[in-house]
Amino acid sequence: MGTAVKHPVPDRVKLSFVMFDIWAFWYGADVWPLTATLTTSLDAAHHRWQRSILGISWKDRITNVEVRARTGQQIMDNIRRERRLPWLGHVFCVDHQRIPQQALYWQVPGYKRGPGRPRANWKSVVNKDLRKMGFTWEEAEVAALDRFGWRRSVAQCVQLDTG
Repeated sequence: MGTAVKHPVPDRVKLSFVMFDIWAFWYGADVWPLTATLTTSLDAAHHRWQRSILGISWKDRITNVEVRARTGQQIMDNIRRERRLPWLGHVFCVDHQRIPQQALYWQVPGYKRGPGRPRANWKSVVNKDLRKMGFTWEEAEVAALDRFGWRRSVAQCVQLDTG
């Protein structure tokens, strides 16, 4: 029998596997409104994965910003925004008779909200993303009709907000 030779796997290959896992996990998650607790947990997991790939211990006292700089990864909030906003652009462009377009503007007739702060919903999360881009809802509807311009605007928004 031959001797098994161990070849170290480059960090960029490990990172590509992690990013694949993240993209697979986020498939269909474009419409999830996340609570602050879930967001914090996902951010922590993302940084933990990056640190384990680079072999960085918590004892090394390296900041998350430095870890992201070494791996070239975005913050998790940008990754989520990068997934949500193209979907919004797609929904803006579809025919008004289609279900996603109707669901975007649907109001429950006779609904009265109970006391307390309203729960986060997809539309409120996207509104927050649009404000970061410098768009109002109406401006985004018009901008999304130009698909290439919309993609460029989303990419610029994600690049500007590096965390």
